Amino acid sequence: MARIDPIARAQAMRERGTDPQVPYPGVDKPWAGICQTCQQETRSSYTSVVTKGQGVCFHCGQRKSSRAAAEKRRVSPEAAEGAVRAAGAEPLEPFPGTQAVWRCRCQACGREIDVWYSSVAYAGNGACLYCSGTMRIPDEEARAEMLALGLEPLVAYPGLNSKWRSRCLNCKKTVDPTLSNARKTKSKCRYCAQRATDPEIAVSIMEDAGLRPLEPFPGSVTAPWPAEHEACGKRVEPTLDKVIQRRRAPCQHCARFGFKPDQPGYLYLLVHEEFGAGKIGICNESSERIRAHERKSWTLVRRQLLPGALALGAEQLGRFFPIIGSLVWSCG
Repeated sequence: MARIDPIARAQAMRERGTDPQVPYPGVDKPWAGICQTCQQETRSSYTSVVTKGQGVCFHCGQRKSSRAAAEKRRVSPEAAEGAVRAAGAEPLEPFPGTQAVWRCRCQACGREIDVWYSSVAYAGNGACLYCSGTMRIPDEEARAEMLALGLEPLVAYPGLNSKWRSRCLNCKKTVDPTLSNARKTKSKCRYCAQRATDPEIAVSIMEDAGLRPLEPFPGSVTAPWPAEHEACGKRVEPTLDKVIQRRRAPCQHCARFGFKPDQPGYLYLLVHEEFGAGKIGICNESSERIRAHERKSWTLVRRQLLPGALALGAEQLGRFFPIIGSLVWSCG
C-alpha cells in the first residue's frame, strides 16, 4: 500500500487555488484553506478538488455561475428594439439593459414614455401607461383629443375606459363612447355608423316599409324586432338594419323566391367529410337545394318532411343553439 505524503497533497491543493491552513485531515474530510483568488475561507476536501476536479472555492463558483446565468439572460439591442416596437413604442435612446427604464415614444398617443423591457417582453404588458389607462392624462388634453375625433364632451373627463357623455359634431346626437374606443374605431358615433337610431325614427322607418311594430324598439339595429307585415297580416321579426338596406318589409311569407313557410318543407342534415363540417338546412318539398349541395360533395345524413313553419323554427333553433338543435333533431 502506497504511503500518503501530506506535503505533496498540500502542494496539489495549492496548485488548484487554495492554501491549506491546517494539517492534512484525510482524503474525504473538509480541509480548511484560503482561496488564492478571493481570499475567502475554503472547506473543500482533497477528493473533491484533486480526484474529481471540482472547484476549490464556493464563493468563486457562485460568482462564475451568476456570470454565466447573466450572459444567458443577456438581451441584444436588436432583439430589445424589436420587442418594444411590437408593443407599440419607438425607442428614443440606445437600449440601457433589462434593469433600467428605456425612454421611448408611444406610437398610439405620441407621448414620451419610460418602458421596462422585462414588463413588455416577459410579462406581456403594454408599453404605454397612458393608453392602458393606468396613468391619467390631463383633462384638458383628453377634451382636446375628443374634439379632434369629432365628439364634443358634455361632462368632465371620467377616465380612458369609462363612458364619456358627448355630442357628435356631425349628427348632433348624444353618445357615450369611451376615449379608448373612440381612438380605435373608424366611426366614433354609433348613429353615424348606423349601429343605432332614435326609437321614434326607428318606428317611422318600419312603418314606411309597411311594418307595424308589435314591441318597443329593442335598442339595436341588429336585434330582431317583432312586427306585423301590413300587406299579409303575418308576424315577422326583421332587424332594423335589413329594413333600412332593403327599403321594404322583409317578409318570408310574401317572398316569391326562397323557402315558403306555408308549404311543407324538409329539415335536413348534411356533412362534408373533407371540410369536417355539418350543415342544418331547410327547403320546400319541390326544391332542388339538397341535390345542389350533393353536387358539391355534401352528403345527406337525414331529412324529415315537416310543416313549413315548424321546419323553419327547428332550423333557427339549430343555428343559434347547436347543441339544443341537435337534440331536437335526434328526438324528431
